[in-house]
Amino acid sequence: MAIAFLITVSNTARAQYDDDYYGTYYESSSRTHYYSDYDEGWANFYVEYSPLQLTSTAKGVDNKNFNTATIGFGFDYPLGGSPVCMEGAFETSGAWFSKKYNGGEKYSMDIYFSKIPINLAIRLDIAENFSIVPFGGAYIKWNIYGEEREKDIYGDTYTWKIFEDDYSYDDDYNRFQFGYQAGVRFIIGNCFSIGASWKADITPFCKYYDSFTKKEEKELFKGFAFQLAYCF
Repeated sequence: MAIAFLITVSNTARAQYDDDYYGTYYESSSRTHYYSDYDEGWANFYVEYSPLQLTSTAKGVDNKNFNTATIGFGFDYPLGGSPVCMEGAFETSGAWFSKKYNGGEKYSMDIYFSKIPINLAIRLDIAENFSIVPFGGAYIKWNIYGEEREKDIYGDTYTWKIFEDDYSYDDDYNRFQFGYQAGVRFIIGNCFSIGASWKADITPFCKYYDSFTKKEEKELFKGFAFQLAYCF
């Protein structure tokens, strides 16, 4: 149903696009790149900030709030010369969490991961130098490195690498995950874009046995992301 809706919107937008702009295509050389976006696609470098939460399926468990920074490279390819596009990207992120307890102990976790997001998007050209791009899709995530640290009241620090085979706790961390994202971007001047999206894991980041609920619980990342990109 979603694909059928996108195709319908695509045909309507494309027809309006042709009526409004093709008649003046040869009159304005400054629009050459504007038109070629539909035929050849466009790439972008971007940075993102995301206050992700690591949430548990167990009730009463506090969320871990991570500060997450991302850099990425993406490409948009129009489908059949229409405003509907396939988007692909590769990005690398770092996420950091820390908490200090009343007794003076401190716990922290660092995670580094890469993603390949794939989206279906619609580029809606509101004006010559302004476009709105709603999008949605899925991602594959590879957790490259993760580390837990505990600092006791005496200043001694203990470190565990969570994805290593010799990790001694019962938590089972996954290297590979799947998830989804949906959001909107605003392209300004055909050179820059700003956007926001919602991202959430589908498969768990971590599984563990909860002695209170007497069952296996899961932890998953989710949260908003805010993006700034250079398009070319």
